[in-house]
Amino acid sequence: MSTHQALRVQVTDTNHRPRGVMTIQADFDHIGPYRVVHDGRTYWFTGKSGTHCASGVATREMATANEERLWITLGGTAVWED
Repeated sequence: MSTHQALRVQVTDTNHRPRGVMTIQADFDHIGPYRVVHDGRTYWFTGKSGTHCASGVATREMATANEERLWITLGGTAVWED
């Protein structure tokens, strides 16, 4: 079962600077997001999960077809662009 949600999330850029709160679209499976539309690009879950070192929260890696990447929390509250 999956759900689709429009979310307001805190976005941090590749230089660790906050970009502010932005709206994203996300589809979730039973664990976390598997598809995210952010800044006009569609990102898909790469199969790689991890933990954000500074906050200790669980994340998923997402990538576009052009290998642009981001990390997102399982609840979809924060995004780190890579």
